[in-house]
Amino acid sequence: MSDIHVVDEAGSRGSLGYKFIDFRAASPDRQKRMPPIVEQIITGLTTLSELPGGSIAKHRTLPTLLHYDDAGLELFDRITYLPEYYLADCEIDVLRTHIHSIVAQIPDSSDVIELGCGSLRKTQILLDALNQQRSGITYYAIDVMPRPLHDSIESLASKFANVSFVALCGTYDEVLTHFKKSTRRKTVLWLGSSIGNFSCDGAVQFLAGISDSALTTNDSIIIGMDKQKTPEIIMAAYHDSQGITAKFKLNILSHANRLFSDYVGGDLQANLFDEAKYSYVGEYDKEASQRNAFLEVLEDTLVKWPQKMADQVKELCGDSGALLLKRGERIYVESSRKYGDGSASILARSTGLMYIAEWQDSRNYYMLSLFRKPPTTMSPPPAIGSSSFNKWSEPLRRARMIEKFGLGASPQYPTIPTLSEWQHLWSAWDTLLLRIIPRCCLHDQPIDLRHPFVFYLGHVPAFADIHMAAADNKPLTEPQSYAQWFERGIDPNIEDPTICHSHSEVPKEWPQVDDILAYRDRVRARFASWLNAYEKNGVSADAARHVWMAFEHEALHFETLLYMVLQMEPKDIQSPIETSFAPLNGRQPRESWIKYEGGSDLIFGLADDSEYAMQGQALRPGHVFGWDNESPQTRISLEPFSIRSQPITNGEYLAFLQALSASSGSVDGLVPQSWISLGQDSASLLAGDYGVRTVVGTPSINSTEAALWPVCVSQKQANAYATWSGKRLPTEAEWIHASRTYHLARALATGGDHKAGFEKGKSVDGFLDQELKQGSTEVLQQPYDVFVPSDANVDLASWHPRPVATDGATFLGSAWEWTSTPFYPYDGFKPSAMYPGYSADFFDPIADKDSTHYVVQGGSYVTHRRIAHRQTFRNWYQRGYPYVLATFRLIE
Repeated sequence: MSDIHVVDEAGSRGSLGYKFIDFRAASPDRQKRMPPIVEQIITGLTTLSELPGGSIAKHRTLPTLLHYDDAGLELFDRITYLPEYYLADCEIDVLRTHIHSIVAQIPDSSDVIELGCGSLRKTQILLDALNQQRSGITYYAIDVMPRPLHDSIESLASKFANVSFVALCGTYDEVLTHFKKSTRRKTVLWLGSSIGNFSCDGAVQFLAGISDSALTTNDSIIIGMDKQKTPEIIMAAYHDSQGITAKFKLNILSHANRLFSDYVGGDLQANLFDEAKYSYVGEYDKEASQRNAFLEVLEDTLVKWPQKMADQVKELCGDSGALLLKRGERIYVESSRKYGDGSASILARSTGLMYIAEWQDSRNYYMLSLFRKPPTTMSPPPAIGSSSFNKWSEPLRRARMIEKFGLGASPQYPTIPTLSEWQHLWSAWDTLLLRIIPRCCLHDQPIDLRHPFVFYLGHVPAFADIHMAAADNKPLTEPQSYAQWFERGIDPNIEDPTICHSHSEVPKEWPQVDDILAYRDRVRARFASWLNAYEKNGVSADAARHVWMAFEHEALHFETLLYMVLQMEPKDIQSPIETSFAPLNGRQPRESWIKYEGGSDLIFGLADDSEYAMQGQALRPGHVFGWDNESPQTRISLEPFSIRSQPITNGEYLAFLQALSASSGSVDGLVPQSWISLGQDSASLLAGDYGVRTVVGTPSINSTEAALWPVCVSQKQANAYATWSGKRLPTEAEWIHASRTYHLARALATGGDHKAGFEKGKSVDGFLDQELKQGSTEVLQQPYDVFVPSDANVDLASWHPRPVATDGATFLGSAWEWTSTPFYPYDGFKPSAMYPGYSADFFDPIADKDSTHYVVQGGSYVTHRRIAHRQTFRNWYQRGYPYVLATFRLIE
C-alpha cells in the first residue's frame, strides 16, 4: 500500500487481490465509550436545532449517517437505478463524456481515495480509464460498513491489474488523517452529491478538514455537485413511485434501534422506534435551494431510553425520562442542497483550496468540480454567512441586513490588518519571489523600466520598516542602509525614460539574497510583535495609518511583481500549482448593454479620512483608511449612458487585430504584451495563434478558455479598439457608478422580496430607486462595496483570469479596467504627509491635452480583496504601459 504505516494490517486479505483495514478496531477507546452516533441520536432528539439554510422552523434531528448501514446501502443502490433519480445517470454521463480530461488530472504513481464508495458502479468508469492510461495507481475505498465494502472491492480488484486496491473501513475522521504522511500525490473523490447534505458552513468545515488532515500542495479533490433546477424535477427524484426512497428513510429507525441494542448488550427493550408510527415527507426550500427530508410522527408516541443508559442520557440532556413525540411532529434527517452559479469558486475560496476545472453533464443538471490545494492563499478564507452558495446570495443577505438594520449592518474589514492577514500576504509574497521565480533569476530585469526582482525582495520590508519606525517611534531595523537603497523604486516615463520621479539610491551591487531575507525576517518579526501589542494596548490613528499603509503597499507591489514575472520566458517560470484550461466550446458571449440614467451631484471618494485632521488622535473604531487621492469626497454629474456588460475578451481583440491586418496590414503597437506568439509573428495573425501569459502556462486563444478571458492591454490599445468599434471608454465616474449600482441592484433582484430581474429597457439606477426602501444614495457611498458577487476573481482566487460572465455583468475581477479619465486629484486634495509622493508625483497638469497617467478601476485576479472591495480606491498607470493586468469595456 502507500505510506499508511500506522494501521494494524492483521485484517489484510491480500489473497483476494486487495487489502482490507478496519480503522474502527484501531480506535483504542471505541469499546469503552458511548459511540458518537448514539450520542448524536440522543442530543438530536432532545434538542431543537436550526436546519441547514436556516429558513424553516427548528426541529428534532437524527444524524444523516444513520442512512448507511448494510440495508440502507442496498436500498440506496436500488434508488440509483430508478428513472426519477436523475443524479446517477447524470454523473455517469459526466464521467463517460469527460473521462480523458478527468484522468489527465490524476498523475502516475499517485493515490486515488474515494469517500463513501458505495457499489462502485460509477467509479468503475474512472478505474477502467486509470487502468489503461496510468501506472502506479493505488485506489483506496472508504466506507463505514465492512460487508458492502468487501462486496464492492471483491468484484473489481481482479478486473484492473494495473490498479492496486485497498479497502478502508471507518469514518472519514478515522481514516483520512493517516494520508497526511504520504509522500505520493493524492486525489480525493467525493462523487454522488453527498456535499449537498451539509449546510454551507458544514461543507466548508468538512472540506477544510480534509485539506488540513490529508492533503499537501497540489493534491486534489473531485466533488460531485447537484445543480439548481426546477423544484419539480428535484422532488420527483426523492419521491419515487415505487416507494424505495421512503423505505430508505424509514430504515434510519431500524438502524438506530440496532445501535442502541448493540450498545446495551443486545437488549431488545432498547428499541426506540416503531417504524409503523412514522412516515417519510419532504419539502423544497427555495430560499436555501435545498430539499429537506423528515420523518413525520403519525400518532403520539413515546421514545423510551434503555434503563442501562439512564445515567448517560441524563448527563447528556439533563433528563432520562421518556420523550413524547406528538402527532404531526417532524424529525429532520437530511438536506440535499443544490448548487448555483459560481458555487465551486465560492466553496474553494472559503476552504483555502483553488478551483481548477468543472465538468458538466449534457443536460447541465450536475457537475464534477476539481479543487486543488495551493501553496498559499493571499488572505484568510472568508466566512460564509449566506444560505446558499449562489454567487449573489451573500450580497443579497447583506442588502437585506442594511434594509432591516441600517448601514451598521454593512460588514467591513478591521481598520488595521490582522496578524493572520499579514501572514497570508507574506506567504503569497514568498511563493511569488522564492518559488515561482527561480533563485538564479532574482537579478533578472524582464521589464527595462523596472528594477530587477531582487530590489523588490528588499523594497517591501524596507518600506514597511520605515513606516513601522514611525509608528512605534523606534530606530530602523538593521542594516539601516537598506532603507536608503530600497525605499523607493523607479517608474520612468515610457516615452522618455530620462523623466522619472525621485527614487532611492541604486547601489553598485545589490546585497546578497540571504542577507536581504534575514533583514525581511527581522522586519516581519517586528510587525508581529507590534500587532500583538496593539491588540492589547490600542493605538493612535497616526500609527495605525502607517501600518495600514505598509500593508496595502505590500499588496499593491505583489501585483507589480506578478506582471513583471509574466514577461519572463515561460520556461523559466516555476508554476505554483498544476492547472487545467478548459477547451474553447462555442462562441464569444453575446454582446449586451446595461442602461443607466446617471444623475446630478453623485458622490465619489472617501469621507472623513483627513490625515491632517486625525493627527494625534486615538484611532476611531471602524475607521476606513484610504490613500490621499481618494479624498476628499467630490460630486460629479453624469448624463445617461449604456455600458457593455462584459469587458473585451482576448478572442474579440484577436478578431480586431485580424480585421486590421486584413484591411491595412499594420498592427504595429497593438499586439498585447500579455500575449505570447505560439509559433508565428504578428505578420501571420490571420493564420496563427497566441497564448496568454500566466504563471501556470500560456493557454491558446484559438483553442482554450483563454479566448473568453478579458484581454489585458495598454490604454492606447484599448482606445484603438474603441475607435475601431465606434464606441468609447467609460470615464472613471461612469465606471464606478455602473459597478456599484449594478452589484446592489443585482443582489436585490436575486431575492424573492424584489423583482426577479431587471425589466427590459429599464435602467439599473432607476430599478434601485424603486426597489430600495431607504434609498440607494447613502448605501452606495459606503467605502466598501459589500455587494460584489462572492465568486469575483480577485485575491488570488486563481492564478489566471477567468472567462467573462455570460449571465449578467462582470464588474470586478480578473483584470483592472481602463477609463478615459486622466489621473487628476479631487478638488481640495492634500498630499499625504506620511508618503507625499504617492499620488502627487504622478498627477499630470490639467492643462495637458494628452495626459500620461490614466485611472484604472476594479481589480485583477491578484488584487488583494481589501483593495478590490474598497470602491473609493483609485489606481493608475501610464496610458502606453503595456504590461499591466488591465482590460477595458465600452460605452455607447
